[in-house]
Amino acid sequence: MGRQAPERQPDSGWILVADADRLSARRLANHFTRQGFRAYQTPLGEEAVLVANSRRISLAIIDVALNDMPGTALAARLKAIEPALPVVMTTNDHRPELEAEARKVGLLFYAHKPASHRVIGEVVEKALRS
Repeated sequence: MGRQAPERQPDSGWILVADADRLSARRLANHFTRQGFRAYQTPLGEEAVLVANSRRISLAIIDVALNDMPGTALAARLKAIEPALPVVMTTNDHRPELEAEARKVGLLFYAHKPASHRVIGEVVEKALRS
């Protein structure tokens, strides 16, 4: 009954946006699509893992709270697939201990919501150019 991972696609990479807030995820994915990137959005960590196993993910933007797992758990699973994967973490929760826990996974950037698409876009563009 589970989802099957699509066959791996030869491509130059995708931006993965994982956020339980579907509207926020769609807006962010659309922002990157308009900038010429390919973006995949999902509210589920398990779906994000399937995507990472079937496409080359160049960068992941993950909210701390997903529908099926903590964002930190997803980040760790994605890093197990691709250790050099740049990860941006977003959150509405401003507790310093949560940020400290998230940073243990090896984040590129940690953004408090509402996060500016411009700021996240600059971080993403810089990461993908290096």
